[in-house]
Amino acid sequence: MTHPSLIVLLVIANKSFGVKLEDRYKWKYIDYMWNNLQKQEVIKSDNYDPIKNILFDVDEAPDGRVFVTILRDKGVPASVATISNERGPGGPLLSPYPNWSWYNDTTDCNNNIISVLRISIKCNHLFALDFGKKDGLQGDRICPPKLLIFNLENDMLVDHVTIPSNIADNKNGRGLLATPLAYVRDCRRIDNAIVSIFSDFTRFCRIESNFMKPTHPNFTIENESFYLEDSIVDLFYAPLAGNRILKMNKHTLRKCSKLNNSEANRLTKIVGILSGQTGPMASQDNVIFFSNIPETSILCADTTKKFDPSNSVIIAQNSKKLQFPGGLKVIRHKERKVRKHKEGKLLIATNRLQRVFNNNLNLNETNFRILELDIIKIKKTKCFDSNYHGHKPEHNTLSS
Repeated sequence: MTHPSLIVLLVIANKSFGVKLEDRYKWKYIDYMWNNLQKQEVIKSDNYDPIKNILFDVDEAPDGRVFVTILRDKGVPASVATISNERGPGGPLLSPYPNWSWYNDTTDCNNNIISVLRISIKCNHLFALDFGKKDGLQGDRICPPKLLIFNLENDMLVDHVTIPSNIADNKNGRGLLATPLAYVRDCRRIDNAIVSIFSDFTRFCRIESNFMKPTHPNFTIENESFYLEDSIVDLFYAPLAGNRILKMNKHTLRKCSKLNNSEANRLTKIVGILSGQTGPMASQDNVIFFSNIPETSILCADTTKKFDPSNSVIIAQNSKKLQFPGGLKVIRHKERKVRKHKEGKLLIATNRLQRVFNNNLNLNETNFRILELDIIKIKKTKCFDSNYHGHKPEHNTLSS
């Protein structure tokens, strides 16, 4: 076990390179684009409660639309939405995606979105992993977990993949799949897994490792504490309720049907140990971006070097804006003829989850933000050293 005093000394060794975080959007509370008398009807039926709508993930389409997710719970009418140009008293209004008809209160599992925590946009397609629970993380499962793929050119569903229960759930019969694309995470309960879905969506496998278990479930943000027994967030990968960043070889996952728990433990490498919990990660070439939740900061590191505080850089720290980063994405969109951010940008969705857990969210204050950081402003940090020296990205390891 690493001695606490050593951790403190290592944290002090972190290089700091503060970059201004631009507010792209901000909200006091989340509200929607409603149809005619729809809002009055949903309020009467308890299907909309502003304090229950918590912004989590974010991504941006090539056409400029910004997509967000909201954890479905009682009082939350939709789970995936785009940010409209219309404003309400709480902030920009959200437009449910693809439209309201996908959020009807029915048991039609094929034409309904129940609850999506994270999304990913690749090749002008939206990947959304619906874990099928409507009333929060503890709610009963209404529909089987499924991967939904939408073509953003016409917003039509192009594929619907049901996730088998033996993949979605752990040995206790519980599970919460959250991160879409070729590698999927399960972050519910103690037994957690990486789920690998191959490109033809015909083969599934589940990998479980002791490294995926939560080890630091007590969070403190701005002097407010709460307990969250969540687990792996993204890949490389890092347990949210933990302080380690880990990685596993891609080729290992292709043999996942042959891997038991002890084999998965043996093939998992600890990349680095942090002073606090980290949230989702993002990557660009050899650079990974991640957060330190208790320190309300965003950092970067070069994956070709030994991962330690002397080789990581604090690129932003803001106790007001970075209280809980739920979504973190690198946006490049090379296909655009005109790009404001020549080297891409970091898009960050933040909330005040500690106040949600402690039931003291103040709807008169700013609680949710979508932040932007121009990557060109940090290109001279040591995080990008290997890019300048011709190192190829580490394709044999996993990144988000």
